[in-house]
Amino acid sequence: MKKRYIYSALFGIPGFVVSGMISFVVWGFAAGVLWLFVFGDNPWPSYIETVFPVLFALVFLTIWLACIAAGFVIGKKLEQNPVLNKRHILVAIGLTIIPILLIVFQQWSVGNIGQKTDGQRCSDFCSQNGYPASGMPPQNSGERICSCLDHSGLEVLKVPMENIDLLK
Repeated sequence: MKKRYIYSALFGIPGFVVSGMISFVVWGFAAGVLWLFVFGDNPWPSYIETVFPVLFALVFLTIWLACIAAGFVIGKKLEQNPVLNKRHILVAIGLTIIPILLIVFQQWSVGNIGQKTDGQRCSDFCSQNGYPASGMPPQNSGERICSCLDHSGLEVLKVPMENIDLLK
């Protein structure tokens, strides 16, 4: 196989992950600018629902195709040397794994991955039992009690956190 195709893959695989991350940042930046300086808290026009996915796709594809094209050009320049540089393969593997690990650690730190907090477990318990809201005492109080609230915000049910999993 020619090096131009190997390097296209070596640049394209990490480029896929990196372009996804950059696309989310650009999308978030665009949404923030539109919210802060253009539309604010007023209702946004419906065409924004079309513009945002198109913006995301354009940024993603542009960056990813640029990575693949860069790999193709570099691979074409290196075709005179028949030996495949193992360091380039290791760098490509590292550039693929590191962004994925960053995403995993970020999702773990915000609670989307891993064990649920007491507050999340309490909210799930109250929702499953038909209550619209839940509450927990302050974390530094040392109390681990889940309170389910009714529509007017009054406490209807108090359950120790140790018993929540048993009552589900």
